[in-house]
Amino acid sequence: MSNKPLIRCIAILLTALTAAGVFPAAAMGVGLPGEGGVTGGTEQLPESCGVQVSLSYTPSSQYASGVYYQNLREVQKTGNQRLDIINAALSQVGYHEGDRKADLDGSNTAGSKNYTEYGYWFGKKVLQQSDGFFYEWCAMFVAWCARQAGVPKSVINNASYAHAGGNPYYFNVTFHSSGTYTPKPGDLIFYDWADTERKWDHVGIVLFVENGYISAVEGNASEQVLIRRVSINNYEIQGYGCPAYTAGQTSALNPSNYTEPTGELSYGSYGSGVKWLQAALLRLGFPCPIDGSYSSNTKRQVKQFQRAVGLEATGVCTPAVKNAIKQRLGSGPVVSGDPASYPVPTRTLKKGMTGEDVKWLQAALRKMGASVTIDGDFGPATETKVKWAQKQLSLTQDGIVGPVTRNKIKARIEGGSSSGTGSSGSGNTYPVPTRTLKQGMSGNDVKWLQATLNKLGSNFSVTGYFGSATLAAVKEFQRKKGLTVDGIVGPATRAKLQSAAGGSQSPGYPEPTRVLRLGSTGSDVKWVQAALKKIGYAISVDGIFGTGTQNCVLAFQRSAGLAADGIVGPATRKALKARI
Repeated sequence: MSNKPLIRCIAILLTALTAAGVFPAAAMGVGLPGEGGVTGGTEQLPESCGVQVSLSYTPSSQYASGVYYQNLREVQKTGNQRLDIINAALSQVGYHEGDRKADLDGSNTAGSKNYTEYGYWFGKKVLQQSDGFFYEWCAMFVAWCARQAGVPKSVINNASYAHAGGNPYYFNVTFHSSGTYTPKPGDLIFYDWADTERKWDHVGIVLFVENGYISAVEGNASEQVLIRRVSINNYEIQGYGCPAYTAGQTSALNPSNYTEPTGELSYGSYGSGVKWLQAALLRLGFPCPIDGSYSSNTKRQVKQFQRAVGLEATGVCTPAVKNAIKQRLGSGPVVSGDPASYPVPTRTLKKGMTGEDVKWLQAALRKMGASVTIDGDFGPATETKVKWAQKQLSLTQDGIVGPVTRNKIKARIEGGSSSGTGSSGSGNTYPVPTRTLKQGMSGNDVKWLQATLNKLGSNFSVTGYFGSATLAAVKEFQRKKGLTVDGIVGPATRAKLQSAAGGSQSPGYPEPTRVLRLGSTGSDVKWVQAALKKIGYAISVDGIFGTGTQNCVLAFQRSAGLAADGIVGPATRKALKARI
């Protein structure tokens, strides 16, 4: 029997221990792929062991201690330059810019001053200066990914400006205007924002084109690294840059390119079945590198998928998980209906725009009771619903989301008089969480957690940020209640908190024993409405199953991974009970 699985597990473990500071990297002699030779250490581990070798610069101490560095260290180079640059970029999804060098680990979700590891690298390695280069960083992110993937400067230059041309700080790649070319995985996508005077505003790395939409991974998109899904006909697309990759299979991101797994996959697994899983997860909106190594990042994304579709979050890909994935392939990303899953807009939004902040708007409109698709594309339907929301909020109905409209919508869904915040009897005026809360998160649902913990004996400020003090209080509560002491507020911990704070787990009306739909009336309809209100939907508890109730049921079903038909049958009723 081959020893490769054992070697792989040992290597991944050593990588994690090194990232955690248990072993110094220099003592192991390992690093990351880069443009130059090996830096530090005297011995290289082979790439087949799950540890990348040769970083072309010394990372900042802050970044080296964080999860995104660990993600990158776990990436396996494939020799396919298109896939390798994509995998480097995917390992960074979620990284957020900061306000100071202490934030270079990427964890400051409120940062807004362009401090990133990618700018640090550009200053140190490219500009040969003593500090980083902390400016707009979308182009520097792409260049950084190319260097970590081993793509040479002759293919993708060390650009600091989102431009395809031949300037020393442009990408120096062949350019095709939008509408004249269909981009391939690993190509660059350039944007020209409608509300700026510049022609070249932003750049990302194309993942794939599917059902008329381009998916791309981008840095400095809403101050973070994220995946944007945009119509191929969107007028803000300037065009595409085509690097002269020396090796680049374009089908590497397609699940059909790999063997579908027949058994169970878990941390430490490797091979074509893992690549199928990773490619499928990417298609569904749960990005991890497609390299065939079931790393901690892959396990994390499996857990996220399991939570999104209502399965136990074990991080193990069982046949049931595989079947759930297959059922959803081809339908686009599994979309969260929770506005907290997306960045709050910092720009004015209007028809024709795209992005994750547009998804926030669409999710917020859904939470207010509107029926709108969460696709990140501000089209005519979204504009109509914005005008509807503006009418509800007594604002000018122009369909444009500027600061006033944004703040009014935000107040309505987070704590306004008709936002359905649901205090659960605790005297807590913040919305009861509908997502799993953990250290590093922020939002009004975190304020609910903090206010509830304070009522139960803690004593710290209600800031809305889940920091170390909140983590310690959650763990202490879990110890007292005999729960798993992990500091994570999932359904079980949330239910215990509600109960301990004096909240009833029942909406207070008879649970339905019949199927409820548009036109139904009665006290069991009030049960559904009260349950929806308790988990954060803006809804009146009047016992009449009208279009408002139907829209809220549809939104809940989508968020719970159920068939969205607006009908409350046994499956929807069971899912509601699990959330309250």
